[in-house]
Amino acid sequence: MGATGAGKSSFINSLLHYLKLDKSVVVGEELVSCTSQLESIIIEGQTNHWKRIKGHRIVVVDTPGFDDTYVGDFVILQRIARWLEESYRKRMVLGGVIYLHDISQDRFSGTARRNLEMFNHLCGDSALDKVVLVTSKWGRAFGRNFEKREGELTTNHWKTMLEGHARVERLVAGEEDASAWGVVRSILDRVETRAIQQSRSEALQIQKELVNRRKFLPQTHAARELRTQLQQMLEAQTQMLALEADAVAGNAEAQAQLQEQEAKVKKMAEQIENLKVSMPKRLARWLKLVMGA
Repeated sequence: MGATGAGKSSFINSLLHYLKLDKSVVVGEELVSCTSQLESIIIEGQTNHWKRIKGHRIVVVDTPGFDDTYVGDFVILQRIARWLEESYRKRMVLGGVIYLHDISQDRFSGTARRNLEMFNHLCGDSALDKVVLVTSKWGRAFGRNFEKREGELTTNHWKTMLEGHARVERLVAGEEDASAWGVVRSILDRVETRAIQQSRSEALQIQKELVNRRKFLPQTHAARELRTQLQQMLEAQTQMLALEADAVAGNAEAQAQLQEQEAKVKKMAEQIENLKVSMPKRLARWLKLVMGA
């Protein structure tokens, strides 16, 4: 997981290249997002080094960021939640979650913060020891002090997660393939230590909410956080539109841009509405639970 452009797809390709597997995922080279659907990559025959997980396959899942160019955040949350819910129902072991961050970014942007907050609400505090925070694109340093930037991440933005036993790793410049396998291998080491049955009981927060507690997606912590974020953005955008509407009178180009922004605001409002659970749905779920009991 991670923001658009952090290097999620590149990480997977580095891993596949290191393992000499003839597979790859599409990597975006433009300023727009490339991955908008979840893509699962199955890797066989790489767990024989371990005793307890020997013979098990590895499934790596490439996910879109919550700042996707073409798809709304609610749709992204739906897609991620659906995969996590189905895998949990099938009793698949979630070995770990890799969160990619582009170390070459000059500042910790609002987009990066939103992705991190959503990530936190998806995982929950109890699953933080399964999280590996991976910094990418160290090859773009060109004299810049990326070590200082990494220190700021660990002491500020990632501090709470690290206190919950998340770990930090690097994709070393020029050694990305080996670094990617090193991250996955460290996850497998921990799965081996915990043993397969115990790992099955250690799910992400959103998996427990959807399956064990039978919540609707909009009722989960992640969805509530997304609704709050979108509501704040909607209020800010609405205020800006009101100001701009007075300033663009008679300017055709400015009016066209204003209409485009109004369309975005409408889409945002629709996403917020989708993140609410209607009373009939709540009643139907309650009746289902009562009848089931």
